[in-house]
Amino acid sequence: MSLDLDRATWQRVPFGDVVRNVNETVKDAAAVNIDRVIAMEHMDRGELDITRWGDVADGTTFTRRVRPGQTLFGKRRAYQRKVAYAEFEAICSGDIYTFEADENRLLGGLLPFLVQSDPFFDHALNTSAGSLSPRTNWRDLARFEFDLPPLGEQKRIANSIWAIERHRLALATQATLIRELIGIVSVERLDTLPDKMRLGDLATTRSGPSFAASDVHDRPVEGAVPVLGIPNTKPDGTVDLDGVGYVTNLATSVGKIDETSLVLIRTNGNRGRIGNVYLPPFEAHGHAVSAFQFLMQVNDPSDREFLYCVLNEPGMQQRMSDGASGSVGLGNLAVRWLNEQQVPWSIEPEDRLALVNEVRLLNDAVNSVDRERTALAILRSRIQEEVFGGN
Repeated sequence: MSLDLDRATWQRVPFGDVVRNVNETVKDAAAVNIDRVIAMEHMDRGELDITRWGDVADGTTFTRRVRPGQTLFGKRRAYQRKVAYAEFEAICSGDIYTFEADENRLLGGLLPFLVQSDPFFDHALNTSAGSLSPRTNWRDLARFEFDLPPLGEQKRIANSIWAIERHRLALATQATLIRELIGIVSVERLDTLPDKMRLGDLATTRSGPSFAASDVHDRPVEGAVPVLGIPNTKPDGTVDLDGVGYVTNLATSVGKIDETSLVLIRTNGNRGRIGNVYLPPFEAHGHAVSAFQFLMQVNDPSDREFLYCVLNEPGMQQRMSDGASGSVGLGNLAVRWLNEQQVPWSIEPEDRLALVNEVRLLNDAVNSVDRERTALAILRSRIQEEVFGGN
């Protein structure tokens, strides 16, 4: 797809000439009817839509106000490429910039795609300072230069990209509905199984290693082990290997993902995420997991998908959330508690396989939707590269 652009009338401008870094603060969010909190973990790489947030009522030290139509940019660890488009009022972290376009020169609807572009991120990375948690600042970002189309052409470009984005969001909703159906099917199938088995007799579970921040690298180095972190285990149940950390000085005994492995979230501030289970792809073999996660290795590899279905069943997910220690802050799931759980079982492999096959079919449907979403993301990136340049 080509937009057939005519650049003859485009104007080279600094980012700061057409975009304002809004730093509006609110001392009492509840007093102005703001009830949502956006932190860095609520922004996903490559996704403009904000689908989760914190609650002001739970307490927050954040004061920066977010208004609908603003583009949010994570200034800390810019290599994570966190950009979002606000569609509701909120309070956000001080590590998030809130950008507004000068609508007389730059359409606000085009701004998030400019901020997502490779040249903008390259500039942000090259101007970041700090070794452990590098940050870029507004003064440097304001100096970023790009070619600005006339408003009429901006509108045509923005309409094209947003049409792609709306379709991507509709597909995301479709995938969510299929995943909910997987939960319903799992409940019904597991209820028919005649037996119970202690989980600790079916698999070995251990936490990932602790390590110093100074041992984490953002690219492969000699002696480093790639380590999945919480950001790599997505709320939609997928594993994203982009942005994994590479950790040196890990003991050789540290467990690594293989064909027997499942990954579970052990520790999280969002209790609904504790116990979330992942079937890691082949590409993740050889990776370790962080101390906030469990690496579960199933005794019989042929039972790995069955145990994934058991652990992913909504009732079991709720039990793990409820079973985590702590009432405020981070919740933690204990290996001992997990091992003692009685899970549905049948000594007949055919009974276990029936659930696996049904879930596989539904997962195939999810994967088909996800492939289309990926294709649309690639198309969006190509348009952004055509408009703003790229690598």
